[in-house]
Amino acid sequence: MLLSVFTSMYEVFIGANPDYPEYREGIFNAVGLMTLVVAIGMCLLFFVLLGRWKNIWYTRTHWTITLLLTAVIGFAFAYSQGKSQLSVADSYLIRFAAFNALYGAVYFAAFSLLFKNFSIYSKRIPF
Repeated sequence: MLLSVFTSMYEVFIGANPDYPEYREGIFNAVGLMTLVVAIGMCLLFFVLLGRWKNIWYTRTHWTITLLLTAVIGFAFAYSQGKSQLSVADSYLIRFAAFNALYGAVYFAAFSLLFKNFSIYSKRIPF
């Protein structure tokens, strides 16, 4: 029930794919949940580990690089999951992977607002 939120989020922007019900049955939920976990993990890495370690991980550039890295991981994971389960790489899969990268970036930015208070040097990042 809770995982059906991911299906709704993807289908709002990229639409349903009636040719491949596997997206709705499992790919959307697995990829969405993993993207959320990766975004939380990257925030923990940036703010809790690196943000407390040395006084060099406190600029917006570092935060932006970490945001982009989260988006790239989201794109790669969505593409690889879709390709491995369906054995086809079409425009729907590319759109799905692109929106997953966007969701990963949005998750990272949102969780940054929560986790920045746990940092010593990165308290003023991203805003």
